[in-house]
Amino acid sequence: MNAVIFSCSLKDGKNSSSQSWSELLAVKMQEQSIDTKIINLKQFDYEASSGQDLLHEQLAECYDANFIIFAAPVNFKNVSFYARHLAERFAYANKKASADGIDLFAGKQFEVCIMHGCKNDHLPDGKEIYVEYDGKYTRQMKSLLPELDYILPNRFLNLRVWQPADKHGPDRKKLHLDADTVNDVDDTIQAFKKNYKEFKSKVSIRDWLSYFKCEEPNAFGRGYTLAPTAINTDSVQKHIDWTHKNINDVNLKAQIFVSMKERCIRSDCYDEAELYFNEQFELGEEGKLQPGDTYDRNYNDPNKIVVLRWKKNGFRITRSANYRPNNY
Repeated sequence: MNAVIFSCSLKDGKNSSSQSWSELLAVKMQEQSIDTKIINLKQFDYEASSGQDLLHEQLAECYDANFIIFAAPVNFKNVSFYARHLAERFAYANKKASADGIDLFAGKQFEVCIMHGCKNDHLPDGKEIYVEYDGKYTRQMKSLLPELDYILPNRFLNLRVWQPADKHGPDRKKLHLDADTVNDVDDTIQAFKKNYKEFKSKVSIRDWLSYFKCEEPNAFGRGYTLAPTAINTDSVQKHIDWTHKNINDVNLKAQIFVSMKERCIRSDCYDEAELYFNEQFELGEEGKLQPGDTYDRNYNDPNKIVVLRWKKNGFRITRSANYRPNNY
């Protein structure tokens, strides 16, 4: 039995909860004699590439895989653009193969594990209550993928990651000590083994891989970001203009602008980082309900207290992801 795990975090592996979870799953699978490969998408920087498809050949690892799992973190109310673009690859390949009468993923089992912040809430008296994960981001990720056979079709596999705004999730360095996480991993492996079926692809590995090939210049997110070596004032301004033209979801824009702001800082490109900060700041300003939107525009009382509120689809600049390093 063979498995492939895609770790879809924007962070380097050593700093990533998605990678830590993937490594825990891989160790547990190896103990069950399941040969397991982890593909960390951060190592390929595909969204910033302009040459060959850096990830394409890696997909060959999925050819013989019985089990394929996506470890997909959430950033600004969306799964990471790494995960979204990977899902697009699978949807594209499935559609292309189906046109030839080929079920490209026959015999394979899939699963999605979402890494998200805790969802605990508070009653009016201040008492904290546990809020069950509602599967929103799992459904979001699965909606981008083709119709697949999932190991846990009636369950939302997820990891409630520790964050400063809600400190109940396990630390990424101690996942192997967290009973709930280990139980979820064990349940997934047992369900996989129970539903395992022998299969042999009807196409060669070369033909199988060819269905993932796309020559479109912006295929699967190419051009979403800039490589460190491509950062300059002109390229950044063109990238910002491209993002506004092609990305409508403000939270996806936030993923891109905040990631690139951090990448510029790491590359010692201060002026370019400031350009992205300006865009990030404007998203936050546009997302606010201004006092005039919710109160009498005649400001008769100079001491009136105005409570900050957010538009329904507005970007909330107060989210923890806005401040925490994302390591892009």
